Amino acid sequence: MTSLKNEARLFGLDLAPLGRDLLTAWSGMLEWPVIRWLWPRPTICVWLPSGQKARCQGPHSALELDEQKAVRAKFQALVLPEDLLLRRSLTLPALAVSELESAIDLQLQALSPFSEQERVWAYEAQASEDGTSVRVQTVLTSHKLIADYLSQTYPEANPDQFEVWVPQWGSELFTLVHGFAEVRRQNRSIAWRWASALLMVLALGWTAALLVTPTVKLYLHSKQADLAIKALQEKAMPVLAEREAFAKANDKLSSLNGMFGNSLAPLKVLQLVTDAMNDDASLLSLQVQGNKVNITGQAQNASLLMKQLDATPGFREVRAPAPSTKPLGASRESFTIEFTIDPQQLPSPAAEAESPAPAINAPTVKPVVPQPPVAANPLAVPVNPLAVPAQPKKTP
Repeated sequence: MTSLKNEARLFGLDLAPLGRDLLTAWSGMLEWPVIRWLWPRPTICVWLPSGQKARCQGPHSALELDEQKAVRAKFQALVLPEDLLLRRSLTLPALAVSELESAIDLQLQALSPFSEQERVWAYEAQASEDGTSVRVQTVLTSHKLIADYLSQTYPEANPDQFEVWVPQWGSELFTLVHGFAEVRRQNRSIAWRWASALLMVLALGWTAALLVTPTVKLYLHSKQADLAIKALQEKAMPVLAEREAFAKANDKLSSLNGMFGNSLAPLKVLQLVTDAMNDDASLLSLQVQGNKVNITGQAQNASLLMKQLDATPGFREVRAPAPSTKPLGASRESFTIEFTIDPQQLPSPAAEAESPAPAINAPTVKPVVPQPPVAANPLAVPVNPLAVPAQPKKTP
């Protein structure tokens, strides 16, 4: 049974091809001019079997036959001649990189005349058109053959500084043989790429900071303005509270002025009502609201009293909101009458000022106010002791 943990799957999808595709795409992106400029590859001095020296930037790049420039390169690569190589073509199923290398190693164990410690091999794989199989070109040699060739051909060279390359079959490019000095060049390339990536990130961060700085500056200014406004509001809070209290008091005064400013003077209204009533009538209450007057009291004939009030100059819209009543045993009727008074009928302050003032030493004569008779029947409406009776008219 196949172990699930050895399979790269997610929701039933095989992720192994995705990883290979990403690596292939990344390898292709490294060949872009921009990426190559950001991540330059070091130059390598290639020692050819013909004894010449060339310069290139990797096993998959073209050679430049310029020995003067080649000797200035920091890294060295040795190309093995064909007489040291054993080649074999294999056809294997499409596998992952690690599985493909394991399969090649297993095949070469049966084909190799060298021991496992001495065996050195490399390969180039090419997928078929249908993608079901891989055509592999393998190259096999040994450490001893490489060391002898280097010591005989280039005795002055240091073996520890050389990478080992083998020519590809039918191509001018080369295949890298792992296990030699290629690690130095790869580590330098990785370090340079990390440095370039860091510089790129710093450049992007600096650009983002330049773009964001105006916005951040405006935000900080707005926050500072908000804090200043809050501080100003806190300082102005007592003044605003006093202003609000003053506005409320002013509104109350305005409402009171509307209620009482246009209202008639009660004493003057009382004088007019008293003059218009008969001697047999008395008032129990008088209420003034603006130009409207409401009176209650007792009279011998409430209907006759209403006619007299209606005939009085300045009195208008005389009516009885409730019918007059006469309790049992009472001699007078209880009434409630409403009417409006023309303000022009009231005496003006100038006229009051022109009236002669009484003498200082003259005694003041208080008119005798007759009290209303007490009802004999206990069911009668009690008389208000604060009622203001109508003043009797003076007869000549």
